[in-house]
Amino acid sequence: MKSNIKVSIAGVGNCASALVQGVQYYRLTNDATGVTFKEINGYSISDIKFTAAFDVDARKVGKDLAEAIFTPPNNALKIIDVDKTGVIVKPGPLLDGIAPELAGSHIPVVEAKVDDVVKELESTNSEILINYLPTGAQKASEAYAEAALRAGVGFVNAMPSQIATVEQWQARFTKAGLPLLGDDIQNQLGATVLHKTIMHLLSLRGLKVVGTYQLNVGGTPDFLNLNYRKGQKEKTKTAAVKKMVKEQDFDAYITPVAHVGFLGGRKRAHMFIEAQGFAGVPVKIEVSLEVHDPWNNAGVMVDVLRLMKVALDRGVAGPIYSVAAWAFKNPPMHAPPDEAYNWLIEFIEGKRDN
Repeated sequence: MKSNIKVSIAGVGNCASALVQGVQYYRLTNDATGVTFKEINGYSISDIKFTAAFDVDARKVGKDLAEAIFTPPNNALKIIDVDKTGVIVKPGPLLDGIAPELAGSHIPVVEAKVDDVVKELESTNSEILINYLPTGAQKASEAYAEAALRAGVGFVNAMPSQIATVEQWQARFTKAGLPLLGDDIQNQLGATVLHKTIMHLLSLRGLKVVGTYQLNVGGTPDFLNLNYRKGQKEKTKTAAVKKMVKEQDFDAYITPVAHVGFLGGRKRAHMFIEAQGFAGVPVKIEVSLEVHDPWNNAGVMVDVLRLMKVALDRGVAGPIYSVAAWAFKNPPMHAPPDEAYNWLIEFIEGKRDN
């Protein structure tokens, strides 16, 4: 009999809200809408159990996770009431977890030490720790990665902070016998994966890319944070798209441009691609996309968590290249979406070690 997947969360923001709500939704229904894999090696979404949660926002700390996910400034779409989880949100290390422009007056802060996180992970028998900290929180992300190592917990870096792509962290998780996934989760049908797919198609069909851009606006707190710290996000998204077109050099600019409050949990993306086809004749593509960003994220995370559990069951240590290529914008090893999907299936079927 399969056991529960014991998951802890660092950063109780909109993505955590959608994930917790989503697990409750699929636990209560037989609906498989929007689910890539109903089961992964016997694990269903309802097997995900939340065991610990950490934040530095005083408005969330001390509350049950089911209440904290709906506490402002969170504004993810609410689709379901969530039962009390018994998980009380604990403070975590602050470091660079909040942009200086937002600390204090915008976000009341309470913090703790890495040692406290380690104790909580150990006492709750957590197996996996998700890093959902804001973009730009490199030092804070590293602190949680350190806590995961010390507590013997697998680590999922859902944010642009560089962890899974860094050789030092790869080596340490491998030595500890723990799986590591990241960096920067790729949403179920987000602007990045859609942009990548179009670029890959152009390459397959023999077109030359002249240039491309992607501009994003949204109403989530993450977009407010990106007003001040968008460098990592620009870098990972741009690199992910450019890697889909091999042996071509072209201009690419992909960036979040503004926080638009009335959009709430929605994100709007505009993509433009200019290319040259047969005989150099120009081709221009424009795409607009609107999604509920946190839910787009959760649609992939429920698969990532089950794949991490499979890795733990098998004793896989270090980066899981196949899963990362499919599920993350900045994985240790890039691949076009179709190729990454094939790698993923091979991993699930036990034909790939990582």
